[in-house]
Amino acid sequence: MPELAEVAYSCRLWDPGLGKRINQVITNPTSRVFRDNNRDIIEKNLMGANFSSSFTHGKQMLFSFSGNCWIGIHLGMTGSLAIESNEYSPQKHDALIFRQSSQTLIFRDPRQFGRLRLHSGKILPDWWRNLPTSMLAENFHSEILTNALARHTRRPIKALLLDQRYFPGMGNWMADEVLWRAKINPSNLGGTIKKTVEKRLFKQIKFVAHGAIESVGKHGGDPPKSWLFHFRWKDGLKCPKTKSKLIREQIGGRTTCWCPVVQK
Repeated sequence: MPELAEVAYSCRLWDPGLGKRINQVITNPTSRVFRDNNRDIIEKNLMGANFSSSFTHGKQMLFSFSGNCWIGIHLGMTGSLAIESNEYSPQKHDALIFRQSSQTLIFRDPRQFGRLRLHSGKILPDWWRNLPTSMLAENFHSEILTNALARHTRRPIKALLLDQRYFPGMGNWMADEVLWRAKINPSNLGGTIKKTVEKRLFKQIKFVAHGAIESVGKHGGDPPKSWLFHFRWKDGLKCPKTKSKLIREQIGGRTTCWCPVVQK
C-alpha cells in the first residue's frame, strides 16, 4: 500500500491540471471506489468546475474544485493517479477520469480497495479535519508517541508504528527504517521502551517522514541509497551499517526487516 511519500508524489502528478476547467467527468459504473457516493452526483457537481488545489495528509488526498466541491481519495493497495493526453481512451481499471482541454486526469484502481468521497461546502470536510496530526506538522509533538506507548504496552513497537491513529502515513518500509535508525528491535513491546530510547525513536520518526517526503515525495523513485529500504527485500544482502546479515520475519502481522547487531 502506498505510504506517506508515495501518496504525496502521486498527488503531484495531477498538478498540471490545477487552475483549469473540467470539461468532462467519466466514472466507471463497476468500480467499488464509489461505494460511499452516487456517481451521477459526482459527475453533475464537477462537470465544468475548475480544479483549484490539492492536499495530502498521511495516506489521504484531498482535491478542491470551484463551486465548493471537494474530492477525497485513498489509494488503497493498488490505486494510482496519472495524467495522459486529452485524446486518452478510458481503460478497464480507470475509476474516475477528468478531461481538460489539454490533458486527462485519471484515478485508476485495479483491485478497487481505494476509496473516493465527495463533499460540498465552504469548509474542509469533517472526515479531513478530524484526521490525526500529520507527522510533517509543526504540532506533531513527542507526546503523541508517549501516549501511544502508554496505551499499548503489550503491542510490538513495529505494529504500533503502523497504527494510523498516531502516525498517519507510516507504512511497512518506513517503520522498518525508523526502528533500524533508532536501534530498536521491532518485537520490543511498547511498555518496554525507556525514555531515552523513546526520545531517539521520536527523532527518527520525524527524520524518516521528512526525508521520505524530500526524496520520494518530490521526485518519485526510492529514498537515499544509504537507507535500509534498498536492502530489506533482497535475499543475501547485509546491513549497510554493520555488514551483518539482515533478518526478515513476521512481526505484528507484517513482514519486517531488521539487523540483529544494530537492533539488539
